[in-house]
Amino acid sequence: MEPTQRKMKILEAVVETYIRTGEPVGSKSLCEELDFSVSSATVRNDMAELASLGLLEQMHTSSGRVPTELGYRIYVDKLMKPVQLSQYEQTRINDVLYAVSDAPEHLLEGAASLLSHLTGCAAVAAAPSGDKAVIRKIKFVQTGGCTAMVVLITSTGSVKTRLFRCDFLITPELISMFEETFNERFCGRLVAEITPAFMQSSAVAFGEMSMLMSNVLLAVHEAAKEAASTGISIKGQSNLFTMPELVSADGKRVMELLGHSGELAKLLSSTGSKPSVLIGSEINNPALSNLSVIAFHYEANSECTGALALIGPVRMDYPRIVSSLEYVAGVVGSMLKDLLES
Repeated sequence: MEPTQRKMKILEAVVETYIRTGEPVGSKSLCEELDFSVSSATVRNDMAELASLGLLEQMHTSSGRVPTELGYRIYVDKLMKPVQLSQYEQTRINDVLYAVSDAPEHLLEGAASLLSHLTGCAAVAAAPSGDKAVIRKIKFVQTGGCTAMVVLITSTGSVKTRLFRCDFLITPELISMFEETFNERFCGRLVAEITPAFMQSSAVAFGEMSMLMSNVLLAVHEAAKEAASTGISIKGQSNLFTMPELVSADGKRVMELLGHSGELAKLLSSTGSKPSVLIGSEINNPALSNLSVIAFHYEANSECTGALALIGPVRMDYPRIVSSLEYVAGVVGSMLKDLLES
């Protein structure tokens, strides 16, 4: 075996042993993990050279070695082997997600819950951005003598509702008139186009009817505004507190970040459209400097794309977690496509 190839094998073994045990890895114990025969002295020398390259570090003079961020980076990019989920695991994932596939919001929330349970990490599901969403239909449902609800449905499967009250009795004829008038004006438009200025021009276009519609216009605008935002679902935050990598101060900063959907959306957008593994300082957020983020994007159609991500310790089981996340993202995309085409 070539020296360079041998060193990469040793780096792979150090990373996987440290992931499994959480203990610094010594040359003697590492020899038992290798699938080739080599002396402890050779392993010790190779580990020292890997340390000089910035791939391993020694926490204490007498301790073994642990991977550095760069060591993990090399492992993830070049050394780790994908894990094939068993047929049982795939069936279980499909069954759990199918049970919550009645609506996009339920499916994404269920996917986040499932991923946090499967991996022991915090899981984030980002709904498709409303920037490209088109209004498919606006429905009105009467809820009382003078109250009704607007239901706004978009091309990404998003369904937003708002209640409104009128100063007069709402009749089935008025409901039909609302639906005809608003669908003619709003259907086919981007949700992002439904601005205050557009609502004002709509009121002018409705003429005398706008006297009956002030609260209706407000409800439609609020529903469209919510549909234009990126919905974020996060599950398993408490899993992070079981990780020794997070001291109390770090844990507080992480929980504060996870409580802000805008920051999470910004984090996921920084991963781009391709599968991404960000390790430690690569995340470019001090609150997550001791963690890693793995993100996969799902796609139901050109307008319906979002992301699923896992947040966990740098010392995580990358092969299994990447495989689980990739599979779940694929199932979510397929189920969303079925929902949107139904």
